[in-house]
Amino acid sequence: MPYSFIDIEAKLKKNWFIVARQKWSHVIFVKDKIRIVVPKHWNKDISIWVEKSILKLLWISKELFKEM
Repeated sequence: MPYSFIDIEAKLKKNWFIVARQKWSHVIFVKDKIRIVVPKHWNKDISIWVEKSILKLLWISKELFKEM
């Protein structure tokens, strides 16, 4: 299931990530030493590759991320 930026932002903030900065249409979330860059395109969903990279950085499965 493709996610929008708002969905990803809510899930990351729920897990104590904070917005470190924003450069153009990319928002950088930080928690401890983990840095996640998420594109902020309002009319598009987040791509599968970005979603996979987020899951890899968080070390969680797709099902667990869906439940967050």
